[in-house]
Amino acid sequence: MSSVVPRLVGELTVGHVAGIIAACVVIIRFLCPAVITYVLAGLLRDTETASTWTVASAGLQKSVWPTILRTDSAGSGGAARTLIRVTCTAFPLMALLCAITGVVTPLGLGEEPATLPARAGTFEYITDDSAYGLGTSIRGRHSPSRLCPGEHLNRLAPLGTCPYSNTEVVYVDAPDGDGFSVELPKGYDTSIPDEARDIFSSGTGRSTVSNFFDIEWRQVSSEVSPNRGDEEVSVGMFRPLESSILDNKYKVIEGLIVDAINGGIGFRNHTVPAGLSRGAYWEEDILFVEPSTACVNTNLTLDFGISPVRNAESNDHIADLVLTDRGGFSQMNTTLPPLLVLNGQAEPELQQRAYKSAWLNNALTMVYLNVTNEKDKPRQGMKSFSYMDSVVGKEFPMPHSSTDDYDVLRLSTVFGNYLRLGLSSSGSVSGGRNYSNPFNISESDFDAISTICAGTVSANPVNITNIYVGCGLLRGAPRRTDGGPLLQFESGSKWSSPLHACASSLRATIKTVRFQSNSTGLVPLQVLSITPKTYAADEEADAPLWGLEDWGLRLNNFSPIWGLVSPEYATRKNVTTVRKPDFHLIGTPDNGLTLEGGLQDNLAGASFAQFAMNTVYRTVGDVGGNWPIDLRGAASLSVFQRWQNLSQDAATAGAIINLMWTDVAASAVVGTRGVLGEGNSGTKPAGEILVQPIGSRITFDARYGVPAAILLAWLGVIMLAALLCTCCCGGRAGFQTLRRRIEQLSVGRVFTTFLFPQESTLTMPAKQWRVSNGPKIVTVDVVARRAGEEPMYARNEQEGGDTYGLIDWRKR
Repeated sequence: MSSVVPRLVGELTVGHVAGIIAACVVIIRFLCPAVITYVLAGLLRDTETASTWTVASAGLQKSVWPTILRTDSAGSGGAARTLIRVTCTAFPLMALLCAITGVVTPLGLGEEPATLPARAGTFEYITDDSAYGLGTSIRGRHSPSRLCPGEHLNRLAPLGTCPYSNTEVVYVDAPDGDGFSVELPKGYDTSIPDEARDIFSSGTGRSTVSNFFDIEWRQVSSEVSPNRGDEEVSVGMFRPLESSILDNKYKVIEGLIVDAINGGIGFRNHTVPAGLSRGAYWEEDILFVEPSTACVNTNLTLDFGISPVRNAESNDHIADLVLTDRGGFSQMNTTLPPLLVLNGQAEPELQQRAYKSAWLNNALTMVYLNVTNEKDKPRQGMKSFSYMDSVVGKEFPMPHSSTDDYDVLRLSTVFGNYLRLGLSSSGSVSGGRNYSNPFNISESDFDAISTICAGTVSANPVNITNIYVGCGLLRGAPRRTDGGPLLQFESGSKWSSPLHACASSLRATIKTVRFQSNSTGLVPLQVLSITPKTYAADEEADAPLWGLEDWGLRLNNFSPIWGLVSPEYATRKNVTTVRKPDFHLIGTPDNGLTLEGGLQDNLAGASFAQFAMNTVYRTVGDVGGNWPIDLRGAASLSVFQRWQNLSQDAATAGAIINLMWTDVAASAVVGTRGVLGEGNSGTKPAGEILVQPIGSRITFDARYGVPAAILLAWLGVIMLAALLCTCCCGGRAGFQTLRRRIEQLSVGRVFTTFLFPQESTLTMPAKQWRVSNGPKIVTVDVVARRAGEEPMYARNEQEGGDTYGLIDWRKR
């Protein structure tokens, strides 16, 4: 019973409760007078004073008993004048209508939130008790730091002089000419010079938009390295915390806004308006870093069955693994895609990159399987694609190993990994066929696809056009094809995984976030919407100005500072700028650096996004590694089901990579700027943020107002009748007339007037009557009589002998 009551109570509105209370009041309103009148009748004797009869009559006649018992005053039948009887009948009808109105009308009442006029907000910091909050290092203990690689005799050096730094680095060649060493006469300064800070934080000012230096590693430590002159420096750390893959909503965690719907993280040190009992709504412009991924279906699938007998030695349960031509071979467009025309910051051309990757993957696979031939071979006299030994549905047996995990999703930078040409996976290999590979296709041929797709290598210079693009082959979560349960890997069941070529970039952008604080709920801060910030029609003048360090250094392990800059720095030397709504981050996946590979500095904004994407493509999506959170659907059936739904279509498959990146990045970094400024230090007055406090307003369902409308209509009729009686009935209606009619119908006055006509009249003043006649004793049984007299009766023979008429009085 206890589990039912809260549910029922929770369904009641304020109006329902008010209606229930009104119904109880109405019941009590009728019940109590009826019971009291019942008691009054028992207390009343046949012999009472005239005043007692008057008072008792008023109480008895205004109760419901005359109507229930159908007494004389009920007005039914008899010789009562019709107009009078109808008017008196209106009394109980109006009482009933009032009762119905009192019960029904409150049922239509409701309450809904309403926004009050905007006003300046006063904000206060809120803590995060989740794993994200507990896993975040205390801010303010570690300063930003970075290392910069150097170059000597066209060879990469572990250390070099960072931009704006006065560090002196000396390269000493080895005596035998083989190699060199690095010397630091004055030590190695890892701090960020004020000049760099001023430039790349100038564009945000005192706004809520974070700058480059407001992005910090979530976990920070310190270490001493001989390579840095034995100086203790701050370095970032990384440890996965929680997963948002299944949330599919906007989340607020320590230092971040997580878009678990589309992918992306916004940087904000969280505060809420203070002193508002119902909370408030408001908007802020927030810096976001988000991934963007395009995938192209290769029109190839990997199909397999579940073996009835598991291989005990290899723990392998995959059987009959085949690569199936779904049009990727037989219906391939044999025209080589054009060279990628890369526009850098203008447009990353992800769809074009993914398409070329898919085309090269299929072409090399076809040549390896001898489905078709390679490019022109003069000695054979054949052009490329001179023959085609495949049709839609043709299957090509593939080798496999227990470590390949074909029953989960896989994302790898290695195209053609299903051919197992070398290092694609380890473990004992079974199945497949020894293909002749007449054109000697090797793993290096497939490796080149990722480089072509990315468009950059480590040796490329750091400039604003060399944007980061990660590429790889996505093997979707398999879907069952034999009609059985979609999530059960039953013995003998058949499964199919699509193959997509994907390309991902990273961009920084400003978005407008609408917040709601709820001071009475369990979640004090919620994100209602995230929308791109709108700019004026002349975007060239209104859009933000993004800047990048440009020192001519290579992408080899050097991550430049970027961010919003003021216009005065647009022409500054070694600063390249672009004015547009978003900024594509610079870098290359060629260096292979991941978050798990160890962080060498404390400058998260320069590399976290690129490292996180490398982690997704190389660690999380590939073989999982030691990743503690199941992002491939290997252990979590819910994750597997979501990936299964998204990976079937290339248009939605990119969301998988975006959400994986978001999960990884959320554990890696925090934002330190909030409404109160950097670190909530008060550098930005909270009064600059306008909030709309949440109030409430009363609503009413008009359907429940029908009885009230009828009652008001009757009231209008009655008031009109009263006015007509007063003005048009010759003065017969009025308070004097009303007083006279009441006195004429006063039971005690009627008794004394007829029993004591010399002493009482029906028109004498009430006070005079109460003094002279109120104390007189009147006995009322069959008839009213004076005290001390007995009535004499005669039997009425004409009415059956059981009715008696009064014929005289006599003294006792």
